[in-house]
Amino acid sequence: LGPLSPNSILLSLPSFLTFEGNNNSSASETNSIAHEQSRMKAENYLRTINGILNLGKAVILFKSSPSYPQNGDIIPDRGTIDIWWIVHDGGLLLLLPYLLSKHAVWLGSRDGKRKKNRLRRKTIGAKLRLFAVTTSPRENAEKLRKAVTEHLERVRIQADVTVVEDLARTDIARYMRDETSVDRDIMAGSRDETLRDKMGKSKPNNPVASLRKDGISTHHMTLGEVFASDCYEDGPSNFTRTDDGMQAASVMNEMVQRESRDANLVVTNLPFIQKDHDSEKYFNFLHAACKGIDNVMLVRGSGAEVITAYA
Repeated sequence: LGPLSPNSILLSLPSFLTFEGNNNSSASETNSIAHEQSRMKAENYLRTINGILNLGKAVILFKSSPSYPQNGDIIPDRGTIDIWWIVHDGGLLLLLPYLLSKHAVWLGSRDGKRKKNRLRRKTIGAKLRLFAVTTSPRENAEKLRKAVTEHLERVRIQADVTVVEDLARTDIARYMRDETSVDRDIMAGSRDETLRDKMGKSKPNNPVASLRKDGISTHHMTLGEVFASDCYEDGPSNFTRTDDGMQAASVMNEMVQRESRDANLVVTNLPFIQKDHDSEKYFNFLHAACKGIDNVMLVRGSGAEVITAYA
């Protein structure tokens, strides 16, 4: 083996309480100073995250609570890890929770150390549930569920798949990826047909591998774009979005709290840092999306990580 170097950086999700402070003109000078200090800290933190990504490293922001298992703990009944998949991101969002699910704390037995090897051979670990988020009203939920299920079978990851359609009329995709990095002829209203043409009219056996073979990166593509030939319905794609940013975060938070209220851990995409992003708005978006959720892992890959059927 040659020398190893880290490719992922784990950071805690910071809390800037003064962002939620009173904007009333009667607010004290002390509160104004505290708010300015929080804003500067947020800018520095966001700059740090962006710098890590520019170095080609994956970034993981983690919000934890006392309920999150520690080394030596045993989660009764195996526990549950929920994956909320919006942007494909090369597959790191799938691989990370899968690896975590094999840790001894999820074995559900006090004699886990003694039985660890035998249990792992039986693929016993945390239960994985995958929520595939649609980002367009044209995406057929049942076809997308089938396409994602088949993809999981190819990469040999066992998870229950549910499609969430509530975010289809928000701009959630715009906050989760760099749209300027997506192939220009895939963007806007024509992206669905272009993808279908590039992937062929017939259903490819492996849409992800097919796209990569054609030189198309899936790093900033939504699930509907990756599995376009499988899940898009014919018909008009123009519709009016009424999303100011926080709407998408609030809807997502509502869905996660409803569907993942019994999960031990929620894993989802870390929003993309746009060039013109305001640090306060960025972290307000994160906190709105994670509000009331005990343990959340926000993942942003570097684009170099891949998970394939041949791994």
